[in-house]
Amino acid sequence: MSPVPPAWIHLRPADYRVMPWKNGLGTTTEIAVEPAGAALDAFTWRLSVADLAASGPFSTFPGYDRIIVQTEGEPMTLIHEGRGRRRLTALAPYRFDGAWSTRGELAGASARDFNVIALRDRVRASAGVHALWRGRSTRVCAAVEVQVVHAFRGAITVHGDGGDVEIDPGDTLIVAGGDLEIRGSAGPLGEDALAFLVAFATEK
Repeated sequence: MSPVPPAWIHLRPADYRVMPWKNGLGTTTEIAVEPAGAALDAFTWRLSVADLAASGPFSTFPGYDRIIVQTEGEPMTLIHEGRGRRRLTALAPYRFDGAWSTRGELAGASARDFNVIALRDRVRASAGVHALWRGRSTRVCAAVEVQVVHAFRGAITVHGDGGDVEIDPGDTLIVAGGDLEIRGSAGPLGEDALAFLVAFATEK
């Protein structure tokens, strides 16, 4: 593999930061935040993984859009006060307004989810889940400022202008723009590789 290009950032689980939720009722593992080290009310975008041990209220983020992907546990239900409810589907992104008063109702003992939060008047976030079975590759052509590849399962190889970079399960690669091709190898149990792709485009 070639060295990580200067404009790319390769993060490993040891680089992530475990911290309390904004409302103090749980913990989250912060994968990346822009700008680096920004407080919970002063970031442009943020990626994290949250662990839920009980049903309860979500933190509110006025002015932000949220995308949530449940990765573990029985699908939970999000109850948006005065705005209905949504039962999540495992590994399916769901977008909602961060200002909404939201409660998560667990269907099992615990749950884990992958979170994207973006400041609405600065950036537009999108997220997708890509299964890379039998080494299949996927091209990602996005006219955006930042792309993120998170290796949820299996090793993922990311090809771009700077060459090839392989990221292990749990790793994250942050790329400054450009077209990408991703391909995966099977996980330790023969499972298909699975990548989460997030893109941030600056709002004009």
